[in-house]
Amino acid sequence: MKHSQDPPQRTAQNEKGNHTMKKTYYKVDEKQFAKLAKNWYTQKTSWKVLNAISWIFLLIGTAAIVFMSIQASDPTVPSIDARVLLVTGGVVLAVLPYCFAYVTKSQAIWRVGKPYTSMRKIFLNTSDSGVQFGYHDRHDLKWAQSMIVHQIAYENIHHVEVDQKLKLLTVVGRTERVEYSDMAANEVEYSFTNGQFGDMATFSFFVCFENEQGFFDELKAHNVEIKFL
Repeated sequence: MKHSQDPPQRTAQNEKGNHTMKKTYYKVDEKQFAKLAKNWYTQKTSWKVLNAISWIFLLIGTAAIVFMSIQASDPTVPSIDARVLLVTGGVVLAVLPYCFAYVTKSQAIWRVGKPYTSMRKIFLNTSDSGVQFGYHDRHDLKWAQSMIVHQIAYENIHHVEVDQKLKLLTVVGRTERVEYSDMAANEVEYSFTNGQFGDMATFSFFVCFENEQGFFDELKAHNVEIKFL
């Protein structure tokens, strides 16, 4: 059932009584985000296996075309029509392996690369109360305006880990996940708090946004422990 919940704020400051809540937005470089995501998932064994299978299908298809082309070039082939038929047969035989290669490669990117390869319209901000990170899942065909938002109050952050090689930042603590079917209309499909029973929950994103040092300084100002790995 849909219900309303305050979405990430759109303005730099919000008036609440006599208190002005500061909110800072960090523009995310989505092209760099995609490059870092590719660097992350291509190092995984599961990706390497699926990618190898994709190449095998590709080679099988190519071999079919080459073999039939060689047959067509044989001097004993009686006519041009027969040669064309042989080459066409090779192309037809290659279609299925090529399709398998494409599907396998696409599945590898989607399965191994998720959730990062599915993220679009990415945003990141900090406020006086905590951190928000959100994005649209491009595979969500039901809700074109949907957004998934991870948010956490500073006091609920256990620590933050930064993998300096992969440039991957992970927030560890008691996090909240909010799924909007339409964030602009304030329509929430799902909301859940993770790590509320003492266990540690996480959400992560790549460090490729403006004013990176300012983001880390904001965490430190709220006594958040940052571990650089």
